[in-house]
Amino acid sequence: MGDGSKRSAESSARRGQRKLAEHLADHDGVITRSAALRLGLSSSAIDRLVQAKLWIGLGGGVYLSATHTFTDEARLRAAAGATGGAVDGAAAAWWHGIAMSPPDSVSLTVPRSHRRAPTVPYLLEVHRRDLLPADLDVVRGLSVTAAPLAALESAAVGGSALLDRALQEGIVTVGGLTAAMTRNAGRRGMAEARRVLAVIAGDAESEAERLFQRMLELHHLTGWRAQFPFGVYSIDFAFPAHRLAIEIDGWAFHCTPERAMNDARKQKPGPRRMASPPVRLASARR
Repeated sequence: MGDGSKRSAESSARRGQRKLAEHLADHDGVITRSAALRLGLSSSAIDRLVQAKLWIGLGGGVYLSATHTFTDEARLRAAAGATGGAVDGAAAAWWHGIAMSPPDSVSLTVPRSHRRAPTVPYLLEVHRRDLLPADLDVVRGLSVTAAPLAALESAAVGGSALLDRALQEGIVTVGGLTAAMTRNAGRRGMAEARRVLAVIAGDAESEAERLFQRMLELHHLTGWRAQFPFGVYSIDFAFPAHRLAIEIDGWAFHCTPERAMNDARKQKPGPRRMASPPVRLASARR
């Protein structure tokens, strides 16, 4: 081999090593056998890396670089790589930033015709179902269920707080949730998610206010007025004789920006632009 050919081969090898390093860095140290082959490694080269314990087999043709830690992110990537599926449920909600922490078990969706799940060294739950393209997404290189479906499925198990968080932070919208619910109406867990969504799609705060009013009536409390005008504000509930104002927050998420701003102004700490003597302001959250 001439000097020129040798330099070209060395340059090509360096490019291959750089691409491999970039892939591992971008995928939390996880790589599938098929991805390694696409990057130019031979089957024998992959086997040598495993034998040398530079790559650790995770089952299903997935490996972890020995220079990386098997993090929660790596666990989700390994599960998706081993099954060819899309991470769903609570794991997808965490990946989208809806849930604060990942679940112990990785849950994935694979097509109904998919082969049996591989044996892997971590908890894995596989759902065989056919999802529409609108309910699938790729986020940071990982196949996951789209944020609206992930939020709905998480709400069915983890309660309304997760859905509230997703809406408040703009990860999902009421319209997107409604569309995802329509596409997946018959699936497991959707009945509870539908109940929560019905409150959101209507007026969550009005629902909370109606519940509070029923409690007042149930306990025969008197002297209160609803939507009591006070300066530039409208107080949800007031006991004028006691100079007590009560604000009801249904969700941290508000259906309209105007309502959110109005509530924020009323509850903002600091000097109040209200007549003396001061009014006691209580806030109740659903």
